[in-house]
Amino acid sequence: MLRILVIIFVIFALSRAFLRFRDKSISFRELLFWFVIWTITIVLIFEPDISNYAAKFLGMGRGADTIFFLAIVFLFYSTFRLYVKLDKLDRDITDLAIKTSKELHREQK
Repeated sequence: MLRILVIIFVIFALSRAFLRFRDKSISFRELLFWFVIWTITIVLIFEPDISNYAAKFLGMGRGADTIFFLAIVFLFYSTFRLYVKLDKLDRDITDLAIKTSKELHREQK
């Protein structure tokens, strides 16, 4: 039952990624990234022993532990990247507000 629910979710997530690509919200590179992530998810659903091989390769105990560890590392990295982008966006907005304010102030004189 859980496998079916995960498969339905993966199909839904892939459809959202394709729609975002079609309306140009994400690039082909981003679409490919999400396609690979969801394909790996499907493979692990049908062949969970693959995670055990990955665990042995990385020197960890169980495959499930390895997947959770890698997922947490990925989430931390993603959070860091989002923070950096958000900080840059904040600085860009501040710079734009200062420039706009100066231009408006000059026009009023």
